[in-house]
Amino acid sequence: MLPADHPNWDAVDAQARRVDVLPAYRLPWRCWHEMAGHRRHMVEIYGGGMGAIRGVSRPQPLPVLAVLAWCDAQDLDGDERDFVVLMVKAMDRVFLDLRGRQIRAELDQIFRK
Repeated sequence: MLPADHPNWDAVDAQARRVDVLPAYRLPWRCWHEMAGHRRHMVEIYGGGMGAIRGVSRPQPLPVLAVLAWCDAQDLDGDERDFVVLMVKAMDRVFLDLRGRQIRAELDQIFRK
């Protein structure tokens, strides 16, 4: 049990990483986060022999049909639906690029010579 005056570091960390989403983008933001469980991953194994071996789980793009089903569940009209799909695809591309760079950096660190 932490003393009363001790900060809750998990809460401090969460607050520091909090993103304030503009109202116009809250619907696509919510969709992208709720669809995270629908994302598939591809397992890749690097290395072998007597050296280091590392398996990574590389995320794949969100299925568009799942995003469209989410839009249907929210009763979005045509323009809102198109906007959400477009924004979710854009956020997903940024996420996949960022995660790819993180994986490459980790592999470079592990397999450096």
